[in-house]
Amino acid sequence: MFEIGLGPAGEVKMTGRLDGTQCDAALKFLNAVPQPEVIDLAGLEYISSAGLRVFLLTQKRVKATGPGLRLVNLSPPIFDIFHYAGFDQILNISRAGS
Repeated sequence: MFEIGLGPAGEVKMTGRLDGTQCDAALKFLNAVPQPEVIDLAGLEYISSAGLRVFLLTQKRVKATGPGLRLVNLSPPIFDIFHYAGFDQILNISRAGS
């Protein structure tokens, strides 16, 4: 199960599993947010390579007119996936608790 929505401070919140079957819905939601800045991934349990693509495409769009995405509250396993894919070099990422 995957859920995406806006939190009380305007941040995007993702929970569950972002895999290939959920990517179109996630990208559609993110494209409807004019300038998403913060994405809270505290509840994200899994992300596939297709899910990483959602962040890459969104970063490209947002960075064209602003500072880019800031991903916050990544659990150690989710942070490791972003790190091993090299996404920590193109996205502003904060681990949970930091």
